Amino acid sequence: MTTQTSAAMGIVDFLRNSWFLIAFIAGMIYWVARQDSSLAELERADHRLTALENRTTILETGIGQLQIKIDTIREDVALIKTAVIQ
Repeated sequence: MTTQTSAAMGIVDFLRNSWFLIAFIAGMIYWVARQDSSLAELERADHRLTALENRTTILETGIGQLQIKIDTIREDVALIKTAVIQ
């Protein structure tokens, strides 16, 4: 019984004397886990940004096409005005 008690006390003394090491290791594990989750968030944000860039490109292309159609209509209206005036 005394051997078990002294062994248990030896483990308790070891833990008591090395609490700073245990706290440091726990802090490192926590920091690594936070960095890993940050990388996943960055990847999600990158995907969202790419999707938004694609949508912007599509909208810019559509706006350009509309501008060409509007210019064509203006030219047609100008031609109709000159024909009516003459």
